[in-house]
Amino acid sequence: MKSINPNDLKTEIKDNIRVGCNTMIWGGPGIGKSDIPQQVAKDLGVSLLDFRANLFDPVDVRGIPHIMQEKDSGKRFTRWAVPDVFPIASRDGDTGILFIDELPTAPPATQNAFLQLLLSREIGDYKMPAGWSIIAAGNRLTDAAAVFQMPSPVRNRLLHYELETNLADWVEWAFKAGINSDIIGFLRYRPGLLNSFKADEYAFPTPRSWSFVSKKISNRPSTDTLDTLFFGVAATVGDGPAGEFIAYKQIADQLQDVDELIKDPGKYKKDDNPAILYALSTSIATRAEEAKMENILKICNKLPSEFQVLLMKGLFAVNRDLVKNQFCTKWITDNHGLLS
Repeated sequence: MKSINPNDLKTEIKDNIRVGCNTMIWGGPGIGKSDIPQQVAKDLGVSLLDFRANLFDPVDVRGIPHIMQEKDSGKRFTRWAVPDVFPIASRDGDTGILFIDELPTAPPATQNAFLQLLLSREIGDYKMPAGWSIIAAGNRLTDAAAVFQMPSPVRNRLLHYELETNLADWVEWAFKAGINSDIIGFLRYRPGLLNSFKADEYAFPTPRSWSFVSKKISNRPSTDTLDTLFFGVAATVGDGPAGEFIAYKQIADQLQDVDELIKDPGKYKKDDNPAILYALSTSIATRAEEAKMENILKICNKLPSEFQVLLMKGLFAVNRDLVKNQFCTKWITDNHGLLS
């Protein structure tokens, strides 16, 4: 299956929602499969209900049987009380997304319990509101994630996509999400370490695990050293990537004071070390503000061309409206060839 990047996948999901088709997102652990539906729901301004398929038995999906009795004839029959985790219009609204996460880690019997819901939007007496759509997600058989083979009738009711990690998309998200700038700069410097799944390792780098590293760094005690930080990073992404990151951070910590540099661009000292340039361009981008743009562009113009592009992309990821800024507009006009 040909893989798809996050932005293209979001476009596909929105199109599937428009035409009434179900989406299945496949991919390794920690790459953002669960985040994509939430981003789509936010973009569309609709609700999202998160249903973890591996936590349910088939009867949980079908519902609990209870006995009903007709008043006139006294005839008794069974009716199913459907779980209230499914969308209810009066409670959840007329439109939304039902997200069935971890579908392949549910036993085949549980997966089969979704057949009627996936095809006709019904289970027993339950009927899903017409404005609701279904997205499912899960790991592949090759991910050592204790998954089951998806039954063919279930597969045939879904449109399948294999999500790939994409550095440019991740960087754009990371700036907006407030991920530590050292991590963004490091992964620009070592893009292969954004996602490097190893089934036989306890800890390995993924977009999710790097977000954990960001939390560790942003909340580390002032007395913490890089040596002690290593253990926290290694526990999250593994020894090898942690060692490379700490070595990068030692260089990044030697940067000129970025805030002082923006106040006085004349203090910039040229340095051809790629690690320094990745760290500098990323750190400056996190400080994107309209009032600082004149001085930021003065620094930008002193950088090698490829790092100018990285800095500008970072600025626009932090604040898309900066494309209208007069100094940014001039840079774009002067350097249109770099962006082609």
